[in-house]
Amino acid sequence: MPYLAMLQQNYPFTFRFLNTDLHFRQKPCHHIEHSLRQLITNRRKCAETRTTAIIPGSEQSLFAKVQRLDSFKSKVRITLGTPQRNGRFDWPLEELQNMLHAEERGIETSALLGFGYTRSGLGLAQDYFLITQLLEDHIDGKKWLAEHPGQIETFIRKAFQLLDSLTSRNISHMDFWVGNLMQPTDGKGPLKAIDFENCFSRSTPYLSETLGFQLGFLYHREIYKLITEARYDSLVREFLRQKPTVSMDNFNEVYQVSKHSHLGRKERREFFLQGRLMLG
Repeated sequence: MPYLAMLQQNYPFTFRFLNTDLHFRQKPCHHIEHSLRQLITNRRKCAETRTTAIIPGSEQSLFAKVQRLDSFKSKVRITLGTPQRNGRFDWPLEELQNMLHAEERGIETSALLGFGYTRSGLGLAQDYFLITQLLEDHIDGKKWLAEHPGQIETFIRKAFQLLDSLTSRNISHMDFWVGNLMQPTDGKGPLKAIDFENCFSRSTPYLSETLGFQLGFLYHREIYKLITEARYDSLVREFLRQKPTVSMDNFNEVYQVSKHSHLGRKERREFFLQGRLMLG
């Protein structure tokens, strides 16, 4: 049975409007259905590749992420639910899989409640929808730190705890930066991870290099504005003392690069797959 057909067994309620089919764990309420119709109608007029939207509901609001597929081959693969030649799925399906794996393994995140896509005139997937629980009592780390810069070290330590939780469950989040870490608005409790598009949900033989990338990337995206590099390095060493199996030579080689270099999402994956950055 194709992957998407198997997945739909766990999302048995289908909402249809115009040329869009969305599959849900539970039947959406009338307020959600009304909001979905508005979202789908507005999306047809939108030229942006990616959009996000809050879907208000009577008891629970949802969050939608919509991505337009950029190639004919991608549209065919996603319509059929088949992988690329390298065995990986296209980005929207990878994110869907990774979100399910993270949720199944007890990661602090927002639950995936629905998914689906809009079909083109040829019947191929065109816009892909991922619909999750709205974390109404949370705020993303970038906004939180802008309002609470004095809490930077507490936030970093909580980020390290979340990263450790992900790693111990064989989830390698390769876009681990403050904008993808959700902080409770009252400042209490653990962080939650979101945006699992660029992510692996299996173990890697290059754990030291992958951690080196993740911790360097966390510093490179926003954190460097709020803490000295020396102090951040000190917090990283404190964290790594709990991980005696990490090779510090391998870790540092990648850590120093990722702290000071912009790396695209495909480049980031090389630390997980190869243990090094493949250039050229």
